[in-house]
Amino acid sequence: MRPIIFVKYFDKGSTVLGGHQMTEALLARGIESRTVYANEIGDVRDSVLVFIKKGRFDHLIGARRRGNIAVLDVQDTLCHKRHLKNRRLYHGIMFRSQKPLDDYGTGDYRSVNIYLQWNASYKPNQVADQGFKLVYLGDPRSFSYWNQIEGVPCVGEVGFFDKATGYNCHISVRTDQRDILYKPTCKVSTAAICEANLVTTRDEGSLEVLGADYPYYTDPEPASIQQAIEYARETFGGPVWQAGLEKMKEIKRTHALETIVDQYLAFFATLEKKL
Repeated sequence: MRPIIFVKYFDKGSTVLGGHQMTEALLARGIESRTVYANEIGDVRDSVLVFIKKGRFDHLIGARRRGNIAVLDVQDTLCHKRHLKNRRLYHGIMFRSQKPLDDYGTGDYRSVNIYLQWNASYKPNQVADQGFKLVYLGDPRSFSYWNQIEGVPCVGEVGFFDKATGYNCHISVRTDQRDILYKPTCKVSTAAICEANLVTTRDEGSLEVLGADYPYYTDPEPASIQQAIEYARETFGGPVWQAGLEKMKEIKRTHALETIVDQYLAFFATLEKKL
């Protein structure tokens, strides 16, 4: 197995999930791996280089010349860009849900859908039987109704891993069309690791992993959001609520780090075989 090097240009949640957590998991399996900044790859040879969200032209050319396999981890890039820059210089592309793979994939072994794993910094909630407790967790930029919906506290990035244990239902509202189409499934997987249900818009990623029959969908308008929240509150603890949690158990399994590592390794092995 070649060493697997994760290449980053910045430090964000995407580099934690797509880089550092993957590195730790691979090292635990005895596979050489590390996460580095892009300006540190000049002497890397005969490795798999996973570029998180982007790769600069000169970095990609140099990587290929040194016998490396270059892979793009798209993450949420397509929410902001209509094209994948330098895509012909990658041997492989990892998309994070089926819709971007369908719309931007190569149609063969060189592109694949691999979900982002849930973040192990989250823990199961501690209030499962203490009444309905709803929260929005995340960046204010990703929630158009930040602190505008009655009964929905909003918790930003500072301390939200610890605070998440105090809630048994999350909310995710996508209003931007490209977010609806191409956002990864992180809001769903976060709810899953927290053993919570999720009030969510019918974005492509949520529909893909939760299915059309998941009970707590909403439209992005305030009246619909309030109606969905009330339905979740009314059904809390009952059969509908439990059916939602059963779906979340499935997501917890399919988005587990060990599951995702297996898929990475299978994809990289395919790329190496085809070279």
